[in-house]
Amino acid sequence: MHEVQKQRLQLLSIMDEMISALEDDSGLPDECFSDFMDGLRSLLLPEENILFDLIKNIQTGDQYNFIDDLRKQFDKFYDAQFKAAGDSVTLSTNYRNGVYGCDREFMGYIDLINNNTVEILRASVYEKLEKLYTENRSYYDLITRDSYGWYMGDNWLDGINGANNSLIINRMETLKNNVDRLEWLYENLVDSLSRVSLNALIKYWLTWDFTDWKKIARYYCDVVDSNIFSFYDDEVFVDCGGFTGDTVAQYINTINRKYKRIYVYDISSTHVSVIKQNLAVLPDIVVKHKGVGDVNTEMTMYGSDQLFTGNRLVSSNVPLEAVEKVEVVRLDEDITEPVTFIKIDVEGYDKEALRGASGLIKKYHPKLSVDAYHQLADIVDIPWLIRELDSSYNLYLRLPLIYDDHLRFPFPAFMAT
Repeated sequence: MHEVQKQRLQLLSIMDEMISALEDDSGLPDECFSDFMDGLRSLLLPEENILFDLIKNIQTGDQYNFIDDLRKQFDKFYDAQFKAAGDSVTLSTNYRNGVYGCDREFMGYIDLINNNTVEILRASVYEKLEKLYTENRSYYDLITRDSYGWYMGDNWLDGINGANNSLIINRMETLKNNVDRLEWLYENLVDSLSRVSLNALIKYWLTWDFTDWKKIARYYCDVVDSNIFSFYDDEVFVDCGGFTGDTVAQYINTINRKYKRIYVYDISSTHVSVIKQNLAVLPDIVVKHKGVGDVNTEMTMYGSDQLFTGNRLVSSNVPLEAVEKVEVVRLDEDITEPVTFIKIDVEGYDKEALRGASGLIKKYHPKLSVDAYHQLADIVDIPWLIRELDSSYNLYLRLPLIYDDHLRFPFPAFMAT
């Protein structure tokens, strides 16, 4: 266990004793309230977090109205920190010492990226693509010819002698331009599975070798991962990118139908109709035909009027065929109650969705599950943004095993507690 994690647990234990004293009606001197708030700051919680408001209200004499809320909010945060500390036991205190094989592998990739130009890296990856063509033609066809439209943005993989292989150079530029953030990410991932997942992703980008990724992906338990998240009876779950309501169904089954409320957002009127039908028998579910972003506006949905996982938001002036106009909202303004879990999978608008929920995130520290594959730099930008909003989050990286029989490429997702 990292020394920092030990110190955090020691601090949390002291703060827990302070709350117990309040519950026993023992009272606390004023300096203890100040110490408690200093403890919250040491744990890197933002000043907007509700724990600050609760302890201030108790200090001013309104103890009995707020002590239960303080206990509930603190225990949830304590649980997450305790679990993260346990998950970090197998991590080296300084990965640069190369104690573990995954550390040495990561440093090897960083050295490779640092010591070569983008063009040299691109040429090496292209050469390996040529080798893949001769040695594993079925997979080569899958990621080139059969994956047309799967690579978002200006990313194309036409294959050997193809007109456009921008995906290769864009991946190499992403690695080359984000070495510092990749090192920051590796150092801040909570468990060994997260670190080997990052290695597997980088390895795949550099070599097309999905062996490690496929092995690792079998440990993925989908969005509602009880190995990472703790769940409580008062859950308020926000599903951004509801599709058919499949994630909500999984969520409800995982928590044994114990929740307060569930919000489901989707930009497709077809999806919304299916969600309402699939979840009709369940109480306290609010389905919204809206997009989520960092400004309240109207945008265009580009994709399909049928069930389609790739529907995405584009500006009205983008020259693409529109399927329908969609209202886009900030979660901060569209939800007026505390939230405990936010899942975001909105096809390239994920960072905007996070920014639009910044107030909820800073105040309530909800569990987060955010996909990070819609844009190449999401692998570093998403966790960086999460930590910008609330520096106390523990970061986990997982590589879902999507399309087991037809592996295209890793679909990284970040969980934060």
